[in-house]
Amino acid sequence: MDAAYVNPFINALMNTCNTMLSKTPERLGASLKTNCVAQGDISALIGFAGPEIHGSVALSFPTATALKLYTLMMGEEVTQMTRDVQDSLAELVNIVAGGAQTVFNDAGLCFHISNPSVILGKNHSIVHRGHYPISVLPFQIEKSNFVMEISLKLECEPEKYKHDLLSGATAKAGS
Repeated sequence: MDAAYVNPFINALMNTCNTMLSKTPERLGASLKTNCVAQGDISALIGFAGPEIHGSVALSFPTATALKLYTLMMGEEVTQMTRDVQDSLAELVNIVAGGAQTVFNDAGLCFHISNPSVILGKNHSIVHRGHYPISVLPFQIEKSNFVMEISLKLECEPEKYKHDLLSGATAKAGS
């Protein structure tokens, strides 16, 4: 998957974490996913669709990471999974998708985002819309790991928006 189409999601995640958690996640690499099994105990998933692009993005967390992020976000320590923790992760993926959407829209590649879903349980499955390649991007905040999965399909020539996305993503990341 071309970095021009992945970077808006990465930048949105970084900006969201900086704003909401006062922490900058460290990116630990990238790979392509070959199965549906989540790498965490809880995942927040959101779809997006437009005339020329559609797909989904998911954030998947071990329970301990989800609890830690909730504590950082809300300033309230929790020791077990609650509906509030689940809702906070849904909101996190919603904000990330919305941040990426702004960059894509500014480049002329418009889409709408769905309502987020939360999936719980060890070895749960994340089924992304369609059968498109899934980029897996592991991150770490304060020694707590999580992953972002991005699956997208372009219905246009990939080069059509690439320049505008790269310049827009760069400008947004620097602001």
